[in-house]
Amino acid sequence: MASANRGTKRSGLPQRPVPLSGGSDGAAAPPGKFGTALHWIRSNSIVAAVIAVAGIVAPVSALVAQTDKVIPVVLRILDIPDCYSYADTYYDKWSEFRREGKMWREYPRAGGPYSFEFNELHRSRDTIQLVNLTPRPEIPEWKTMVVSLPVCGGKARFAVGIPERWNDLFDVWITSK
Repeated sequence: MASANRGTKRSGLPQRPVPLSGGSDGAAAPPGKFGTALHWIRSNSIVAAVIAVAGIVAPVSALVAQTDKVIPVVLRILDIPDCYSYADTYYDKWSEFRREGKMWREYPRAGGPYSFEFNELHRSRDTIQLVNLTPRPEIPEWKTMVVSLPVCGGKARFAVGIPERWNDLFDVWITSK
């Protein structure tokens, strides 16, 4: 029975392929309104160019519009501060915190030698924490004193004791490089 089916033609199927509706350029176009629109776009090169440019401009402009949302996420992932870099000097009304090598020193704004010395304890994208190294007779727990400088400027804080008790100091700012 299998050998009988091999030699016979199957009924109901065309013997050669049936072409779809052919366009003027010989290429097949889908039937209906979509085919008509596609044929019209192909025959008008200016319309085709506008559609191609719009297809490129739309995603690019969408990407540009989203950069204000993407940049903070990328900065957090890469652990980069919002101001893009760490400063070596932080200013307040009365003093300057300057990084000199591995040490941080607090200088009076009026000039002169440094008043206090600090070691950098920890650095994150938001704060730089400095531990006090200078004896302070007015603070019995001076060895536990930690100063927190906001990386991009803002309210500096300090903590004393164990457990730490954080207090606001003053506003600090950085200068642009």
